Amino acid sequence: MSSYSQYLEFIAIVIGFLRYKEIKDFKFKYVLFFLIYVLITEIFAGVCYDLFGFVNTPVYNVYVLVNFAFFIAWYHSVLKSLIRKRIIKILFFVYVSFWLIDAVFLEQFLVDYLTYSFSLGTLFLIISVSFYFVEMLNREVVMHITKSPYFWVSFGILVYCVTFLPFYITYLFFLQENPIILSIVLFLINCIQYCCFAIAFVRADRFTIEHPVDNNSL
Repeated sequence: MSSYSQYLEFIAIVIGFLRYKEIKDFKFKYVLFFLIYVLITEIFAGVCYDLFGFVNTPVYNVYVLVNFAFFIAWYHSVLKSLIRKRIIKILFFVYVSFWLIDAVFLEQFLVDYLTYSFSLGTLFLIISVSFYFVEMLNREVVMHITKSPYFWVSFGILVYCVTFLPFYITYLFFLQENPIILSIVLFLINCIQYCCFAIAFVRADRFTIEHPVDNNSL
């Protein structure tokens, strides 16, 4: 299933490159860069395990940190409310600190997936996305919300987090004897998320897109 997810990521990245002139001056372009990192990480992890037999758990554990830290910081950069930005900044530092504690003391970084960090990061990312949706509802962009690439990215992330987190927790406690169920659910959720990312790139228009890079850049 994971190999099919890589195809979806690749398609979204190709569309992003084809539309790059529309996003190159805006903070939305960082989503494209992050997707490239995700694809490289998954290919590298697969090569480590399939060809060399190396344990790739540390690669995914680092990915957990980069994934949530990136998107939390990204939402901090596009939010307007100072209060919400301060809250997001606190969430960022709390998350990075917790990941370090989790990796060193709570779970075995080299052999175990950092489930605590994943769960906390998912919760913090849901908060970050919710903050952004609140701001969109209070601006004129709400009148043409489906034309905003930020909406589609946020919608895809929210669907992934809200759907996968409860299922993942259930899997850890009750369904570990049947991992194929987790693979199928993860694949379906990834389909939705990467389709949303692809739509976001298609919808990007440099004449209407928000958040130029030169304002509060990352």
